[in-house]
Amino acid sequence: MLRRIGGLMIKVVLALSAAVFATILGAKLMYDATVHTGTEPAKQPWAQNTMEFMAWNDEKWTAWIRDNKFEHRPQNDTLWSPHANTSLAFIGWEGEPWQVKITSDATTLAHRGDWKGATEQVTAIRYRDWKGEKQLRTLTQLRR
Repeated sequence: MLRRIGGLMIKVVLALSAAVFATILGAKLMYDATVHTGTEPAKQPWAQNTMEFMAWNDEKWTAWIRDNKFEHRPQNDTLWSPHANTSLAFIGWEGEPWQVKITSDATTLAHRGDWKGATEQVTAIRYRDWKGEKQLRTLTQLRR
């Protein structure tokens, strides 16, 4: 009887370990599938909840999302102040100015901040970092 219980416990532990491993592996594969850009993969750490980006005026900023607003922190705090806003203006992968807004029902992207022109809903931001390298952050990564 004790052998049966011991053998059953070992099987349960092995099954749970396999399930945890499969879940972690599946999450990693899904993450990789969403951040790679094709010919040039974005350089991403596994978990990153901030973005260091270039603003339209070539100033360096750091941002993340808290309470559905972008928290902005300037690198140059003698000229600029930290603040929160529902939008963020950044330089995209091709060197063009973009603006992203968080609204109650979606996150929307507009080229050059032209909200009357063509816009698109996004789940990730493709931007240039402080070194000019292409980066990608999902909105889930940026939420704190």
